[in-house]
Amino acid sequence: MAYFPLFLNLRNKQVLIIGESEAAFQELSRFLAFEANVTILTESVEQNLLLMSQAYPDQVRVVEKEVSMENISLLDCAPTLVVCVTNDPKINTEIYAYFQERHVLVEDCSSTSRCDFIFPAIVKRGDVVCGISSSGKSPLVAQFVKSLLESSLPENISEINEHMSEIRKAVKQSISDPKKRADTMQAIFYRLLEDDNQTTDSEIDEIIGEAEL
Repeated sequence: MAYFPLFLNLRNKQVLIIGESEAAFQELSRFLAFEANVTILTESVEQNLLLMSQAYPDQVRVVEKEVSMENISLLDCAPTLVVCVTNDPKINTEIYAYFQERHVLVEDCSSTSRCDFIFPAIVKRGDVVCGISSSGKSPLVAQFVKSLLESSLPENISEINEHMSEIRKAVKQSISDPKKRADTMQAIFYRLLEDDNQTTDSEIDEIIGEAEL
């Protein structure tokens, strides 16, 4: 079964991680770059997790309590996503059922049958984000594709992306024909790639001007 690829805005949204401290720390690192607010329920707080929570006090809250359905129900947290990293199949099953009833997406790292979503291998350059998945069948395949992307993407693709965002506004204002607009954007993009994002504003205006004729 293939998973549907979806890019989700997690900024200021709540994520709940339940389980072992070290595993929770590994999962936490995925979310910080995407500005989520993360609550972690764990029975003991190891050093790495403690340091991370201290470094990101506005994003990370650690609740050091027994992982039980009672403590989960008492959490002041309305999560968009739940990640379950306990080693107890019974509690994992109960957690999954509890949040399924509340229409919250869950990833149980111990069982693909209890995964509403899975994390892809990620290549991130600023706001340019690539997600690669083998649908859980082979992490090695996903890592191989990730390495190909990392080696082929221009180092300044994030800067070009920001530049193209501004150029897009100017093109939309100047060119009404959709096909000319798309062709112009493509021409400018490849020019930026060739020039290492050094194309001047006057050169870009010239390309836009030629398209208007």
